[in-house]
Amino acid sequence: MADATLGELAERWLDHKRASGRGMSDNTETAYRADLHAWGRALADHHGIDVPEDLEPLQTLNPAHLTAEALTAAAAAFFRQGKSPATRSRRISAMRGWCAWLVRTGHLTADPTLDLETPRLPRRLPVALTDEELGRIVRAASTPHERARGQWILLDRALIALFAGAGPRTSEVVGLRVHDLVRDADGALLRLRGKGGAHRNVPIAPAAVEPVDEYLADRRRRLGPFEDADPLLVTLAGRAITTGMIEYRVDQWFRRAGVRRPEGELAHVFRHTYAVGVLREGGSLNELQAALGHQNLATTSIYTKVAAEGLRDLARTAPVLRHLRETRPSPAASGG
Repeated sequence: MADATLGELAERWLDHKRASGRGMSDNTETAYRADLHAWGRALADHHGIDVPEDLEPLQTLNPAHLTAEALTAAAAAFFRQGKSPATRSRRISAMRGWCAWLVRTGHLTADPTLDLETPRLPRRLPVALTDEELGRIVRAASTPHERARGQWILLDRALIALFAGAGPRTSEVVGLRVHDLVRDADGALLRLRGKGGAHRNVPIAPAAVEPVDEYLADRRRRLGPFEDADPLLVTLAGRAITTGMIEYRVDQWFRRAGVRRPEGELAHVFRHTYAVGVLREGGSLNELQAALGHQNLATTSIYTKVAAEGLRDLARTAPVLRHLRETRPSPAASGG
């Protein structure tokens, strides 16, 4: 339809992505909508279009407004607004994907994003917790706290066990059902649903299963029986746990433990810690890639540098080095 607004075309693009083989998670769709909304606002400003507060900016625009000049001006506006390189890069990626679809479907004759420059992102290594920090966090989560809202120690311990034992994303933990903890003669597996609806099974050690079993037993005593298809993790009120609830609980653990909180999604630091631990214990990159559910091995390979940094620190503090530093040879022994 030649007179379709960009708002309508954005909905068709999102429908197309949802229906594609890889699918699209709710979080990804929310991010796309926020990015396209930001583009719509910036493009409307560039073209001098006054958008009512109750109207989506893209509804006031059509494909003719998607020019290379307008997109460059909008990208510059994001920079002036102080948006981070990561945010600007993500927005440009969303616009490129959308415009490529608009060209394929005949709504644009040429791709106006070809001259857009992606901001250079600073190379930041993932932050992993030390054993000492992990111990403090576990102790904080395992200790009753009178001002903690909705504290359920066995749930907290189960959360830590799942994060530390399998390295899942927070969204994957939220999506777990009771039957996703699979047990057989060889041990236990955690069945995770990752990005794009992809499934993977990750082995989980008995030491990580035990806190989950303790939580499930206590849940049965408190809230009554549950079905295999029910959410694995629920609050004391019986409601399925959400991403926000997990982030709140993790924030409380860090605060009470006195551990410096990393930037970004707090719970993700456990995924980083799991990944570095797998490599330090001798796991291969391919094994780690499968466990984390990365589609690209290059994404996984960043953990090799973090693991190597840790090994260098370990080498510098090895006991034999301390003895060598403290014990100096006599001049005769040194051959002088």
